[in-house]
Parts: sequence; C-alpha cells; structure tokens
Amino acid sequence: MSDVLQRDADSVRYIVLRKLASGMRHALMGELQTVEFFAEFANRLIDKDAEQAKLRECIEKIPAATQAAARTSHSMIEWLRPDEEATAPVGDTVRQCMKLAGDDWGLRGIVATADIPGEASETKLAKAAARELIVASLLTMTDAHPSPMDIEILARRDRDELELRFVGRRSERVATFTPSTVYHTLTSQDLGVLASDHGVACSFDDNALSLRFPVAVGAAAGGDSDH
Repeated sequence: MSDVLQRDADSVRYIVLRKLASGMRHALMGELQTVEFFAEFANRLIDKDAEQAKLRECIEKIPAATQAAARTSHSMIEWLRPDEEATAPVGDTVRQCMKLAGDDWGLRGIVATADIPGEASETKLAKAAARELIVASLLTMTDAHPSPMDIEILARRDRDELELRFVGRRSERVATFTPSTVYHTLTSQDLGVLASDHGVACSFDDNALSLRFPVAVGAAAGGDSDH
C-alpha cells in the first residue's frame, strides 16, 4: 500500500475510534463504578461497625470487580494498539463488535442478530483485521441508515476463506431519539480503504455489504475479552 493510501486508512481508523469512544467509556466506567460501589459500601460498613461477615463478603467482591475492570482496560488498549499476530474466533469477535458498536442501538431502534454456524463460529481470523472491519461495517451501515433497522450478520466458510455478510432492513420500530452523526459519516468507500489495508475483499450492494477474510493459519491465538 502506498503512503497516501496508508494515510487514508489511518484517517478512517481515527473516525472509527471517535465513534467508538462513547461505547468504550461506557464499558470501562461501568466496571469502575462496580469497584467504587463495593469500596464505598465496605467503608460504610466499617463506619457502622457492622458484622464482620457482611464486611468480609463485601470486601471479597472487590478483587473480582477490579480484575473485570483491568480486563476491560486491556481490551480498550488493544483497539488502540492491536497485536498484529493474534487471532480470534469469528463468533466471539462478532459478539464483541456488536456490543461495542451497539452502545446506543436500543435508543435508536436498531437490532442486530448474528447467524454463525458452529464451524464458522470457531474459525480463527487475524484479530486486528476482523475486529476493525466488523465494527467499521456495523458503523457504516448505521451511518448510512440512521433510522430504526434490523441488521443480520451471516457467516459462510469456504475452504480457506470466510465470508461475513451484513444485511440491513428498515424497521417499523420507533427510535427514542434521533442520533446525530458522530464526527464524520463512515461510507462504503471508507470501509473499502480499511479492507484494502488488511488485504480483505470487500463488496457492496443496495442494503448489504460483504467481507471475505482469509482464514488464519499458524498464527498465535490472542486473548479474548467480553468488551
């Protein structure tokens, strides 16, 4: 890829990250608020000279909550500085991307479903490419159709290639609020630039787009997160 195209790809990445910032903040703050709650509750129990059993029960919950916050923080950093050698199963990656991209879907009347058969679900792809392109695909679709919609994600394994197809259909649901464009609208051309940077084939039609990933072979497995 030429320097100009590389700069174009990095510009699209910046737009994607700006759009994901709210979901990342929500995920991380949710974990940290849990830690804060247990810490404050333990402090109140100490002030009230509460039963040791209640105090112990509360304090024992803090390490698990802290570990969850640390995992979420690590996952957020991976979006900024991904391990280019890591791989991840398609099913897990799709679920993570739906959760992160869909931070406000409930309010916007957007519902996404994934139909990924067992063999395809366990197929490993390059983690950085898959996460970036899947979440960018979801953001591209919701930018193109900001009204309530259904998004169906379909997967099909064909030898050394895995196709993910994203199909959007208008819904009669009523949105709670009308979203404004975050930073810039992502277009199919933007997604094509990212796909080209990763060596992934990308195609579009009226209400759908497809990504065709090469199946990862001999790559190191990367740690997965729920965020």
